[in-house]
Amino acid sequence: MSKTRTDKVRTFKENKRIKVKTTEGVKYIGRLHIVDNNTIKVEGFNIELHRITNIKSRSIGAGIAGTGLIIFGSFLTLSGGLLHMWPNQQQTGNGLLTAGAIIVSSGIFFNEFARNQRSNKWTYKIIEE
Repeated sequence: MSKTRTDKVRTFKENKRIKVKTTEGVKYIGRLHIVDNNTIKVEGFNIELHRITNIKSRSIGAGIAGTGLIIFGSFLTLSGGLLHMWPNQQQTGNGLLTAGAIIVSSGIFFNEFARNQRSNKWTYKIIEE
């Protein structure tokens, strides 16, 4: 990929885990395989380069960590809500509710924190190294 306004180049090596969105609005998440000079394969589907609207790198570790944060934060939020209903436990419940909400939002942010390369700013092409 090369940026249209600058000479910046970003490469994705074959077998890299990516998320691709096409002009039809379909999203594919999987490993990148190069078919030919105009086509890539993700999740077993062939995608022509001119049909791609954006590409994002997707790390397995980041996905697992983000999902773990969301689950843990949800548990804390639920526990805080239940503790808030008990007499003499409102302070603890409020603390757990707040901590859970912060952890859930950080988990969502962690899952979506990959750089997104849109086709109106980047030119997609396959190069050999």
